Amino acid sequence: MEKFIASLLAKTLNKSNEEIAELLYTKSDEGEETLKEGALDVVLGLYEGKIQGIKDESKSKQKEIADNFHKKGLKEASEKFETELKEKYALESDVQGIELVELLVNKYKTEDSKLTPDKVKLHETYIEREKQLKKEAAEAVKAKDVEIEELKSGFIKNQAWSKVEKSIRSILMEKKPVLPKNQRAADNIVNMFLDSFSDYDWQIDDGGEHLAMKDGSRVEDKMGNALQFRSLIESRIPDFFDLHVQDPKGGAGNEPGGVTHTDVPTSFESEEAYNKYLDSTTDPEKREQAYKNWKAQ
Repeated sequence: MEKFIASLLAKTLNKSNEEIAELLYTKSDEGEETLKEGALDVVLGLYEGKIQGIKDESKSKQKEIADNFHKKGLKEASEKFETELKEKYALESDVQGIELVELLVNKYKTEDSKLTPDKVKLHETYIEREKQLKKEAAEAVKAKDVEIEELKSGFIKNQAWSKVEKSIRSILMEKKPVLPKNQRAADNIVNMFLDSFSDYDWQIDDGGEHLAMKDGSRVEDKMGNALQFRSLIESRIPDFFDLHVQDPKGGAGNEPGGVTHTDVPTSFESEEAYNKYLDSTTDPEKREQAYKNWKAQ
């Protein structure tokens, strides 16, 4: 199990197995490896950094595309046109745009001529370059449209993942996993479990039976049947969590007539109040209900 967890962490954190082992374990002189104190905090810190890095990169890329989308294509094509115009007519100047046209007019204008910028625009050379400029601008805009479509595709995938994540979390809570008392630690280990399913593409089902996809094909079991959503989720839970064992009726942790949850607070004033309640009870069902109430706030 420890080797599996180490391999999973290496993959999700983009590190080698040796790096993960060095972070988590201490090797004795006899070669025996023991888990370092604070290893969980180290893993959670790396995982948190990875998530923040992905968010920052996505936000930065969207802002850059939004800033450049409407101007980059025209700017590049215009600069190319101006450079060719200067080379063709031997214009030595840093002026741009309409000022460049006026410079060209003045260079070839005689005292009795009536050459104007409007007449220059009717010249065959100018018309041909204008067409080329529009074509290059359209191609640049088309390239940006492709980038925008890729962003839209990513947004749709994120929406689908949001629904799948909710269903995964629901199945997990049904199984009553043993969670750390510290809320931040509990949230992080649950998020690690959820992230282990993020490499799939998902075909959404309103009834909750979402279909896992890989490389455009559905994920199948050994018999060639579509892998059931619940089966996929439940098979991976033991890799991350221990599960609560229900106390026998009438035994310790149960009250006569069966456990009721009317005494579990429906809300908590603070995380400190939530953790204080968890410390006050060992009943797994009450702790689970308290967790659900806290997350619903």
